[in-house]
Amino acid sequence: MKMKTVKLAENELATLKAVLFTEIQRVKKEKANGANVDDLLEQYEQAFEALNFAK
Repeated sequence: MKMKTVKLAENELATLKAVLFTEIQRVKKEKANGANVDDLLEQYEQAFEALNFAK
């Protein structure tokens, strides 16, 4: 995977994290209902973790 650097304002970073968190919760519910969303869930969780390292 090729990494990119982006510059975000604090509110933009907070918005991205909030949206990803919401999507992670939605996908977890879909998974609980039997949907095959493992890859998507993994991608969202990795993106969320990457945002935790933002300066």
